[in-house]
Amino acid sequence: MRELLHIAAFWVVVVVAIRVAVCFPHSLPARILFWRLGPLPLRGEPQALYLLRCARFGGSWFLQAALLFGIGWVVLRWDASLADSLFFLVLWAVVVPLLGGVALVTALFALGRAVWAWRFGRGGSASGSAHATQA
Repeated sequence: MRELLHIAAFWVVVVVAIRVAVCFPHSLPARILFWRLGPLPLRGEPQALYLLRCARFGGSWFLQAALLFGIGWVVLRWDASLADSLFFLVLWAVVVPLLGGVALVTALFALGRAVWAWRFGRGGSASGSAHATQA
């Protein structure tokens, strides 16, 4: 029962922190929380090439997660007592595969959109509104 209270308290803190960051979007914590992760579109870059860069970015994150999973497997074979460590098991068996799966799905989705844009000739550049909001 105590664990559920800790989990609920954690999520209350997370939700409150996000709500405060939304209320003050130019503060340092808000800029850190809402920082764009991934490549920014270049001025005049076709949509298909930008999406290919995004797919490459997601693929590199997937490969890093796969490498960490493999390293965890080797370390677990080397020291079997890590199987009793909840922190190691959560990191190795839940967090790393989850991040890797999200990165793989993102890379495949971006690759599919790039092929779609290339095949059906979506001619606009990817940088249309992104640079106007950042300037």
